[in-house]
Amino acid sequence: MDRIPAAPEPPHLDATAPTGPLADTDSDDLSTLGYEQKLRRSIGGFTSFALAFSMVSINTGIVTLFNDPFDRAGGVAILLWLVVIPMVFTVVLVYAHLAGRIPLTGYAYQWSSRLVGPHFGWFTGWIALVSFIAGTAATAAAVGSVFAPEIWDDPSRGQVQALSIGVTLVVCLLNVFGVRIAGIVNNVGASIELVGTVLLALVLAVGAFFAFRHTQGPAILTDTTPVDGSPITLTSVALAALLPVYVLLGWEGAADLAEETTDPRRTTPPAMIRAVAVSGAMGLIVFALLAIDLPAVPATFLSGPGNPVLHLVGAQVGEVARAVMTVVAFASLFACLIANMAVATRMVFALGRDKMLPGSTALASVGRRTGAPVTAILVITALAIALNLLNAGLVEKIFAMVGLTYYLTYALTLTATAVAHRKGRIPSAPEGVFSLGRWLWPTLVVGLVWCATVIVVLTVPDENNQTALTVVVGVGLGFVWWLLGLRRRINTGQAGPPAAAVSSTSDRHGASGV
Repeated sequence: MDRIPAAPEPPHLDATAPTGPLADTDSDDLSTLGYEQKLRRSIGGFTSFALAFSMVSINTGIVTLFNDPFDRAGGVAILLWLVVIPMVFTVVLVYAHLAGRIPLTGYAYQWSSRLVGPHFGWFTGWIALVSFIAGTAATAAAVGSVFAPEIWDDPSRGQVQALSIGVTLVVCLLNVFGVRIAGIVNNVGASIELVGTVLLALVLAVGAFFAFRHTQGPAILTDTTPVDGSPITLTSVALAALLPVYVLLGWEGAADLAEETTDPRRTTPPAMIRAVAVSGAMGLIVFALLAIDLPAVPATFLSGPGNPVLHLVGAQVGEVARAVMTVVAFASLFACLIANMAVATRMVFALGRDKMLPGSTALASVGRRTGAPVTAILVITALAIALNLLNAGLVEKIFAMVGLTYYLTYALTLTATAVAHRKGRIPSAPEGVFSLGRWLWPTLVVGLVWCATVIVVLTVPDENNQTALTVVVGVGLGFVWWLLGLRRRINTGQAGPPAAAVSSTSDRHGASGV
């Protein structure tokens, strides 16, 4: 999609213009932000929530990372969800505030570019793109890691990777057919995950107190003995807290599809908030109930073959329940993969539209029949497969990189918001759009401290040094491109968001909507 040249009348490119009398339709609203409507708007309130919920996908975390708290600090580590959830919400609320004011595909890139400048926006967008690519690869790797043992006895690395790559190609085709088809499939997967997880929680709760035998009971939630018997340290507690951090990622994907959402200013913010609220509550409850229902001490049970969650359900409830859980887990991971690829391709599209990437014209092209950015979808598919192969199909390695790049994106976005807030550059919003009001600044401060804390935990401990180095390489590639070519293109106006729209945002003081 080519950038729209600045209109002769500045109000038409005013990035702060609200919907309503000044913008009668979503397309008119998009025009005030500098772009014409090319992507198809077919995402409603439930689909927006389902997308954010699928991106989080608590079942992905449950079936792939269940061992982690017991390895780090014992069962008590599960209670760290109670600390992490409110901290995550500080980031969610700021993002919701921005989503109602700058409803554009490319969310963090667009927000940072318009609040601070396109150079800052480039690095925010690049890191967000790396996180989405890694998230797509990690979800595909999770499918292979979890379900290959359900197909083959003692699967080889090649078989795990083959399953991961195969499901990636299927999801690629669904996204090529367009967001409407992908959204329908994602809605089904998200609904199965939501209903299935609630039923699982009910069965686990009833069984724990009335039916199951040989359970560990609630006492396991106060157990402070890691599986290897080592003492708990501040580092091990910090690393244990990363479990809910890893799970509660991706909810902002709903903001990345703003240009395909109807009335995105009012639809996207509550979709993100609800997705994190539901996912956080369900994640804590299910993890706690699974721990309570363990039929043996963690050191014994978790050392067995196969996926521990599926094995636990089969051992305590029966093979029929295990089969149902397998279907729910697959639907969850499949929906998560669809959502990850969708948001990754939209970030590529957004950067390509603004001439920020090599081959931008092709990357910003949209299929006439499907309304999907086909070239971007193919590129993301290829990169996800390559990353999966380079990481030998080991989901833990990719997940670690996902967490760090996501939180770097959060930190940069919140920094841009803090700078813009102090200078009065945050756009206003129509009546009825989510707003933090006077709470924006304190929420920003707490959110920045939280992001800095997570980034330290994801980089400083010895076991995370390799992850940090991998991310540095990824960020370095973006820096080299910026240094050698993009910086000049931005400075000369050949790349970046429409200049008139950005300047009208920057020049509008006191319009923070707070």
